[in-house]
Amino acid sequence: MILITGSNSLLGKALVEKFTQNGEKVRCYDQYKPESIPEGIEFIQGDLFTTKKLNLACKGADTIIHLMDKSRPQKIGRAKMRKINVAGTRNLLNSAKKFKITRFIFLSTYAVYGKTLSFPLKEDDKKKPYTPYGKDKLKAEILCESFAKKNKINLSVLRPSVITGPEVRNSSILITLYMAMGLGNDNVMYLSGDGDTRFQLLSPEDAAEAFFKVYKAGTKAHGLTFNVGSDNVPTQMEQIVKIREKKKLDFAVKHITKMKARFYALLFKPSKVNYFTKEHFLFIFYSVYLDCHRLKSVTGWEPKKDNLQILSETVDWYKNKVN
Repeated sequence: MILITGSNSLLGKALVEKFTQNGEKVRCYDQYKPESIPEGIEFIQGDLFTTKKLNLACKGADTIIHLMDKSRPQKIGRAKMRKINVAGTRNLLNSAKKFKITRFIFLSTYAVYGKTLSFPLKEDDKKKPYTPYGKDKLKAEILCESFAKKNKINLSVLRPSVITGPEVRNSSILITLYMAMGLGNDNVMYLSGDGDTRFQLLSPEDAAEAFFKVYKAGTKAHGLTFNVGSDNVPTQMEQIVKIREKKKLDFAVKHITKMKARFYALLFKPSKVNYFTKEHFLFIFYSVYLDCHRLKSVTGWEPKKDNLQILSETVDWYKNKVN
């Protein structure tokens, strides 16, 4: 039995589909019950702080894939976000220990590396998180590693790049698409400098395949951390030009400096618009390109979709959603 926490997320849904299609028995765990649950799937509603629910979720499971987290503090506050991401992970690990669960696969993030000039990023490169989410995930990684070593749990950590595609909930992605497609008065795509930075994306399906491959690798993946991201990552300028031509989008490209972006961040802050946050600064001003050689070498994983394919599918979905 595989327990997937955070099963309602974009990645969670893809994981449930991937594992069940391959004959694995899955139990889902999340704070809110979805409108529909696939036949044969067990769902338990709960959070990371109710011991009774965590124990119920862990009982009978042999593997946990831990996705449940909070990536932004806007709605819940920074302290609660940290509590969910770090203390919540500790609570889950304690329940895992109680029920002698031997396998734990943890979802981390590219954001643990922070603002770096290293290119492409390798798993052992220096980590200096810049965003609250990156800081929390690095602390949780260290917690998982210490716990796994002490309790002889087979641990694997995956650090994906930005996971996006149809049904995406990432507000930075959605607002960027909204502006780029001219669905409001501000149909502008902001571009940093000369547009020579690269930001790697990852489709939910490719991410789910990576988790499945790591799961199947068993002891070969024990104690290892894996970067996960698409291949063939264009520069921001190349990407904007190609996606505008391919999807026939009508938007202006506006070059923006860090100083101006900070001004916009202050301007938008009172309205609580989730734009030009620390996450978005990282998105437009710094390259994020993960070296995924270790994952490919250990598990045989290969991504099927690149940035342009992912963005094209997301644009089509978003057009249909708003029309």
